[in-house]
Amino acid sequence: MKQFLLRRAVAIAAIASIALPVGASNLPLPAPEATAAITARDLKRHLSFLASDELGGRYTLSSGNRIAARYIASQLEFYGFHGAARDGSFFQKVPIVTQKIDSGSTGLTIASGETKQSFKYADDFISSAPRDAALTGELIFVGQGISSPRTGRDDYAGLDVTNKIVVLAAPDERAQAKYETAEKGEGAAIKHGAAAVILTPSSAFLSAWSQIKFYESREQTGLDRRSVHGKSVPALLAGPPLIKSLAALLGKEAGYLTNPSAKPPEPLKLAARADIKMKVEAKPNPQAQNVAGILEGADPKLKNEYVVFSAHYDHLETTPKGEVYNGADDDGSGTVSVLEIAHALAVGPRPKRSILVVFHTGEEMGLLGSEYNTDYEPVVPLEKLVADFNIDMVGRSRTVDNLDVRDKELTDKDSLYIIGADKLSTELNKLSEQTNADTSRMRFDLTYNDENHPQHFYYRSDHYNYAKHGIPIIFYFTGVHRDYHRTTDDVDKIDFEKMERIDRMIFATGWRVANLDHRLVVDKKPAPAPQ
Repeated sequence: MKQFLLRRAVAIAAIASIALPVGASNLPLPAPEATAAITARDLKRHLSFLASDELGGRYTLSSGNRIAARYIASQLEFYGFHGAARDGSFFQKVPIVTQKIDSGSTGLTIASGETKQSFKYADDFISSAPRDAALTGELIFVGQGISSPRTGRDDYAGLDVTNKIVVLAAPDERAQAKYETAEKGEGAAIKHGAAAVILTPSSAFLSAWSQIKFYESREQTGLDRRSVHGKSVPALLAGPPLIKSLAALLGKEAGYLTNPSAKPPEPLKLAARADIKMKVEAKPNPQAQNVAGILEGADPKLKNEYVVFSAHYDHLETTPKGEVYNGADDDGSGTVSVLEIAHALAVGPRPKRSILVVFHTGEEMGLLGSEYNTDYEPVVPLEKLVADFNIDMVGRSRTVDNLDVRDKELTDKDSLYIIGADKLSTELNKLSEQTNADTSRMRFDLTYNDENHPQHFYYRSDHYNYAKHGIPIIFYFTGVHRDYHRTTDDVDKIDFEKMERIDRMIFATGWRVANLDHRLVVDKKPAPAPQ
């Protein structure tokens, strides 16, 4: 009884702390000399180099990108940060491979009794297979394929899937957000010794199958699963014909597999075997890397928690004709903002918590750098991350006389889009708003804060790979403009005075979070990305 009352009292106290103002105005702001270290002049100095023609757009797999990484690391070292990568350097290696499935030599056959069915690549299934494969095995249906001892759920309980081919029903993405990579999907199957995995997508995903199979038939560049998993197995994503056949083996209709329900499907050994043949044409790529640095906090205990500031420093590839996409705003502006915030953090007294700055690569290729740092090899364990402040495109302003329809969503000199601040932590959102009122007094535009907005910006930058793991985030953004992903996104169009105001406010917000006497209250669950 006492334990029950104690838990209830703690819960009530937590709710009260969320419902009432957090008292951010009573929290100290950074030292004036630290805030003053962020200047429009220094922002322009950094960006004039990083967004120069000589760096060729900082495409992830280019030499210009590696030069940019060296520049960023040298600045961090000068400020007093130390490298966060496993080898002690500032460079977290991100394995990226280019591959193409040979559809003529790739196929799947399912045999049940005297019946055999053959399925073609692209038409009936797709795959991100990391290597050639030729295997045969029994089919075992493992429901949604969750194996999480820490939460008490194990769909593999009582099943021996060693060297067998497991079939998974479509996941309930919202419910599965709480599980780690190794506890679900391919990760859980590998852990239990499966030889291959057949995944079923949701009916919503299947509605775009014709476009998906066209895309997956082409050469793809992405994370090298052979490296990120340590071990990998063929993973097939079933299309409509294959799903219908798998459902029939269960005595069900296709919807049983494609429509997640509150009651997960029961695992079952199928009276069938499958033969999988995969032919993969793969070629290695130049080394890619995130740049990550740590500034140790001042508090002996709280320094084991980290506040993250992030941006992506990659952009687009130079065309065969030599046209350079300099990406001054996307995301040169975020990159130099994080550099200047890092500088400010190193001036004056250290915050109580440690600071992790991460400059992600591969964002333009599908959030690859942040995916690697969150899902596969975090430079800091995710449970130690208190919040991520992600800065992506904060360098532009729409003037009063600008009537160009392509700039209609661009914010003015006093406005800024805020995305995600309230998605996981009400406390963070209140602290963010109060700190803005205490500092730069920007107008926060919440147009894109709705995760169901057609543009889906909440899911389109690196912060989402942190948010999906339950880490509170704020995404700062000044809007899309006529130069977005064009060769005209240049330094001369950047509003550095506006950037200075934005960055000083972000710095103060992060500073206050880093100095809280408690960890931010997370009172909401992460939302799954739309399929």
